[in-house]
Amino acid sequence: MINPIILKDKISSNIQWAKFAGLASQWAVALTLLIFLGKFIDQKMNYFDPVFLWILPSLFIVFSLFKIVRDTQIKSKNK
Repeated sequence: MINPIILKDKISSNIQWAKFAGLASQWAVALTLLIFLGKFIDQKMNYFDPVFLWILPSLFIVFSLFKIVRDTQIKSKNK
């Protein structure tokens, strides 16, 4: 017979794994869109330096990493 406590831990770890499984594809799509958006804004505002090309993806990376750390800390505190 399977111990229900072990089974519960396995299920919760699988749910957490599934939550972050598609993160790489989400990042790829979001960064691609933000790069093109930044390039578009830079061209429309006639900037010679790629200001928004760097700012938009950088902000996305910083805020999404902050969210990942916060979510994983909440999950580890609940154990």
